[in-house]
Amino acid sequence: MATVDVNGVSMWYQLDGQGPNLMQVPGAATGHDGYALVTPDMVEHFTVLDYDPRGYGLSDRPQQEYSFDVWCDDMVGLLDALEIEQTHVHGGSMGSMIGLRFAARFPERVRGLVISGCAVKSDFISICQYEVWKALARAYGTGSRELAAELCSKAVSRDYLDGPNGGEPFIEAVMEVVGRNVEVDVFCAACDVMIETDLRHDVGRVKAPTLVMAGDEDILTPAEQGPKGGGGKWIYDNLNAAAEREYLLLEGSGHANLMDAVDVCNPAVIDFLGRVDSGA
Repeated sequence: MATVDVNGVSMWYQLDGQGPNLMQVPGAATGHDGYALVTPDMVEHFTVLDYDPRGYGLSDRPQQEYSFDVWCDDMVGLLDALEIEQTHVHGGSMGSMIGLRFAARFPERVRGLVISGCAVKSDFISICQYEVWKALARAYGTGSRELAAELCSKAVSRDYLDGPNGGEPFIEAVMEVVGRNVEVDVFCAACDVMIETDLRHDVGRVKAPTLVMAGDEDILTPAEQGPKGGGGKWIYDNLNAAAEREYLLLEGSGHANLMDAVDVCNPAVIDFLGRVDSGA
């Protein structure tokens, strides 16, 4: 198990594969486990950096104030510690929001950016959903069936939940992963960050070639949010400084397309970043 000191905390990481660097940014609930279905394909093409952010998984979990900038500063610290000057950045769910903020703040460190299930500002429905998550976590715990059922029903499509990989076994797996990776206080802090943050001003500062992916059945961070929000389609339309931008709407996919649409997402990520590297 590899760890390194980053801004005063011990941070777990894993480097695997070969080729251009690719940093995968975890979301609010699962730590690096959220890329379990993604990393095996990515390591065939990239040197993949998986890690657990501050507050998650095998990294330290200090009781402190959390924000996107705290997590972005830790990304810089981790890259510096590993002597990685520039990398592709791939983020899903809250990881996409952190990745976008990172690309806006540190454009020289980002070669290519891929985001999915992203919202730069939550509309009222999304805010209500995060409030429900917080209430369930506080009442029952992060490893509870109550929270896992709610997360699953917002994460993947109805077809996926009714299919061979869904149902009760999927809920039980999410219970184990979330309960193991994050405690109540940090999970609720992450929800608060997603409720309160407005990253719309950052979108126009992203310079790296960017692929935006969105599931057409995403009910947590839909591509087209209410008037007070900003989803994937808004992000794509406003990436005015990006060297290149592409938009992929995933049919039959929910919020967690890194779970329910890996057969489409993984090749799309590999193709897009490969074209960035080749200059095509």
